[in-house]
Amino acid sequence: MPSTPKQNTSIRSSVFSRLSLTIDFILLLSQWAFLLLYFDHKLLFLKTITAGGDTGSHYYTAVYLKEELLPNFKIMGWLKANYAGFPLFYHYFPLPFLIMAILGYVIPLEISFKIVTVLGTFLLPISVYFMFRNMDYKFPVPIIGSFCSLAFLFNEKNSMWGGNIPSTLAGEFSFSLSFAIFVYVLGSLYRGIKENKYVILNAALIALMGLSHGYTLLMLVSISPFFLVSRNIIANFNYLFKVYLLGVLLMAFWFIPFLFNIPWVTPWRHKWFFASLWEIFPPVMIPFYVLGAIGIRFNFKDQRSYFFLFCLILTTVGYFFAYDLGLADIRFLSFAQFFLTISAATAFVTLNRWQKLSFAFPVIIGVVALYWISHNTTYIKHWVKWNYSGFEGKQTWKQAQEIFSFLRSTAPGRVAYENSSVYDRYGTMRIFESLYMFTNRETLEGLYMQSSISAPFVFLIQAEISKTPSAPFPDYPITSINIPMAAKHLEMFGVTQLIAVSNEIKNALKNSDSFELQREFGDIAIYKLKNSKPHLVTPADLEPVLYTKKTWKKEFYEWFKTGSSLEVPLVKMYDESDKKKFQYKTDNVQNLPQVPLNKPNYIIKETVGHEFIEFETTLLNHPHIIKMSYHPNWKVEGAEKIYHIAPTLMLVYPTKEKVRLEFRKGYANFIGEAIFVITIIFLILRPLYFRKNKSANQEPQLREAKK
Repeated sequence: MPSTPKQNTSIRSSVFSRLSLTIDFILLLSQWAFLLLYFDHKLLFLKTITAGGDTGSHYYTAVYLKEELLPNFKIMGWLKANYAGFPLFYHYFPLPFLIMAILGYVIPLEISFKIVTVLGTFLLPISVYFMFRNMDYKFPVPIIGSFCSLAFLFNEKNSMWGGNIPSTLAGEFSFSLSFAIFVYVLGSLYRGIKENKYVILNAALIALMGLSHGYTLLMLVSISPFFLVSRNIIANFNYLFKVYLLGVLLMAFWFIPFLFNIPWVTPWRHKWFFASLWEIFPPVMIPFYVLGAIGIRFNFKDQRSYFFLFCLILTTVGYFFAYDLGLADIRFLSFAQFFLTISAATAFVTLNRWQKLSFAFPVIIGVVALYWISHNTTYIKHWVKWNYSGFEGKQTWKQAQEIFSFLRSTAPGRVAYENSSVYDRYGTMRIFESLYMFTNRETLEGLYMQSSISAPFVFLIQAEISKTPSAPFPDYPITSINIPMAAKHLEMFGVTQLIAVSNEIKNALKNSDSFELQREFGDIAIYKLKNSKPHLVTPADLEPVLYTKKTWKKEFYEWFKTGSSLEVPLVKMYDESDKKKFQYKTDNVQNLPQVPLNKPNYIIKETVGHEFIEFETTLLNHPHIIKMSYHPNWKVEGAEKIYHIAPTLMLVYPTKEKVRLEFRKGYANFIGEAIFVITIIFLILRPLYFRKNKSANQEPQLREAKK
């Protein structure tokens, strides 16, 4: 029986669909092959510790999660290696490190770390492809869109904005992974609202995205009002409410402590100053910008073009208001560049009208795009090699090992170092941030500066001992080189050694009575701070003074900066009951009363673990200073209370000879974990509930049918 015209059309449509999917698959593989030309798989599977930019400092975080936190059934905890300790993952994003750590039980952690750092880069073209498909764009627009995303990835005009390969190599791989998830969620949300589907899927993806980075979550929430400009506003609002509520519940174990921890972070906002317009209009992206403008213009009646235009306008406006909101403005420009770049694919919407030729178009466009991108790429391959050959692959690795060996063998105590780009020869100028991993010695500076209340004080010390300080916090003005003041500040933080590299700092240390040269390694010199004690627990020499104002950080910073009355334990008041404990009180941090305390012969023995400090003392009811950063999750046994003293340290009055301080989960942790567990149980039982209800509703119908 001959087939009908309708059947022939259906057959042709089915054949076209299979062929287009086959071409899409092959071209997606070609994009990965193109990426692997730059990301050498031999380097990715080389067992070395990744170097480069901030990336080198991230590695110990994965080590600590794998070796210390996860074995104790924790994801969030206390990290003592930097900033005199800070709460890890309370204000940073755990998902990439969790993947690294779990993979690290199967393959070497060095390799799992590398794989996760490039995961977002390799997922982005696929996410863009599915975003266009979920927005109901027909072949070949989705695959062309994925080629457009490569132009965004290979933009070499910035390495801090996020999303592109240079930013990822600089250490922003968490953002890259979250960005790839964000792009997929956009398309899935677009389709889910339209068809009233994927509530649980989208909620789960939003949770994964939020656990990877916060800016993408902020951007997704900002874009969502687009879906409310509709005749189905109530239905769309209900859909979004369910998705976001479930998404927040699924990451409650992290998100609730994140919110409660905000008072214990240091906000960081950044205003970017452009060196040239090429940063906004990189040559590699200009053709895509032009095609994007054409696509939006000539498909202006298409609601999907409104969507891209809305995203573009929103992110551009976000850039102008970001600094005032305490955010990094350049993050928003990164999103704006991305949306305009991938909009180029919409210029080819009409190609599917010519089915006989449409198979050739994506191949031609893909070849041209890859040629153009490779022609405008210069340093990425070299940077990839620099990062993934690792610290061990540098010619300076032997000298670095000698420095580490010396620091391991010398007296305990924290180690400070001059800020200098000279250290980049070891793999990254941040190499000494990972000092604990290499030497089991703590240091002051670290990567996660927003996670620490001690960060502004640490960077003030950095300015006092550095020729070229970094000064990352505009709200906390720094000083210039000041070795005498630095000696006092370093003693407060339990620093016993200082690494210097510039002639200016070495000469200043040479002329100081507080420092003594210990060893030189080429131009690297290590000095001993003569009077500093390595112990974290020391009895106070002067009577503590209670500071009664509610605000404290700026005031404590000025007290620390001017250096007056540094010997006086200045106590932050948190409730009225504190006034009964302290005889001396003030609302002015300058010119504090200096009342000596009687200290008979005493013995203090201390033991310091990753999340605890134990000590035995013969000085009962005497104030003891703990040179570890304050946080309300620190709890004490053997003393009534932990007091927060300037700049950011702790103080206790022992009531027993043996005192133990331990960093424990707070009520916010338990609330978040409980919400998470209840949500998971609900999602597991939900299908059973609906199946039971469905069966119950069907039984009367079956009985009626039998009658």
